[in-house]
Amino acid sequence: MVKFGSKDKRTRLVFLSSIATSLVLMNLFLLGTLLTNMYRGEASYTQTDIAAGSIFVLVITMIISLSLWPRIIDWLESREKNK
Repeated sequence: MVKFGSKDKRTRLVFLSSIATSLVLMNLFLLGTLLTNMYRGEASYTQTDIAAGSIFVLVITMIISLSLWPRIIDWLESREKNK
């Protein structure tokens, strides 16, 4: 049974889930850029490109995940109620 409790706990859960999702995706971006730089021999991306790209990925994924996680939580709760 999936129950997330009061609205305060839900808000905290959505925020923490969004941060976790954003950090995972940002780390995947960093891993991809660093591996690209290592395997090509010459620097494909500068450190400024990597830092700016990481910040961009973090901000964009926070915006997207903050809009998606409430829907996912509602879907999980409604799925349990329908059983």
